[in-house]
Amino acid sequence: MSDTITRHIYWADQFYPEDPEKLNSMIKSFLDAAPETDLFGEIFGLVVPHAGYVYSGKTAAAAYKLLCEKNYQTVVVIGPSHATSFPGVSVFNGDYYDSAFGPISIDKNMTRALAEIDPVIRLSEDGHLPSAYHERAEHSLEVQLPFLQKVLKNEFQLVPVVFHDYSLNVCETLARALAAQFRVGETLIVASSDLYHGQNYDECIRMDDVTVDKICSMDSRGFNEGILKGRYQACGGGPIAALLGAASAFSGARAQVLSRINSADVVGVRRGYVVGYASIVVTVDRG
Repeated sequence: MSDTITRHIYWADQFYPEDPEKLNSMIKSFLDAAPETDLFGEIFGLVVPHAGYVYSGKTAAAAYKLLCEKNYQTVVVIGPSHATSFPGVSVFNGDYYDSAFGPISIDKNMTRALAEIDPVIRLSEDGHLPSAYHERAEHSLEVQLPFLQKVLKNEFQLVPVVFHDYSLNVCETLARALAAQFRVGETLIVASSDLYHGQNYDECIRMDDVTVDKICSMDSRGFNEGILKGRYQACGGGPIAALLGAASAFSGARAQVLSRINSADVVGVRRGYVVGYASIVVTVDRG
């Protein structure tokens, strides 16, 4: 009997099409419509939304278009744990993450290296596989995988990370660990996050303004503290803080907004529940 541990698909046909042909066609249409963007550095990481593709797929595509035909050996995808609580940071301890386009192997060298840096970071199934509290497991990583498989030229390895404790110690420990393992041009970090969640369209615009501006300041600690105090809003605030903190260890770190919208503008109804979305690229100096 095999000891292989695979994180299976749980959210197909809810967040994105399960049929590979339909999924491929949808992602291609998003990428074709996405604008071209000039960058002045090497891509370090991306902030991308994780809602259903009909809501946030076009926004995500603005970031993923930057990766077309690129090669990365390892992609670290960091997401919030929306429904499962656990201590510290959970780095998947399995072998594969499945996707509609086929399974992706886990970079076990990097997952072990991250877990050896500090006890805050653990090899675990927490937040990755179903539990008594969450029968379908976390969606924020799963929805990023088809985009990555579509745009990247090579078969990359994956480092899946989830957490929900956004205290400064946890976020800064993860940032230091990521910076220590990062290799410019070989590694990519994706922070999976939506922005404002609430009942007020005008408040969504206002809150997303200040949240995105703070992200682009590259002040990882200030952003982290603001998330904890409610000055900014992002369900993946911790993953974003970790990305910004890791990038700040490299010269020339900067952030650039690629696309931004909210669910009310997508559906054309500016009342009721609304969620904000943005895609942002973080770059560092080349060489």
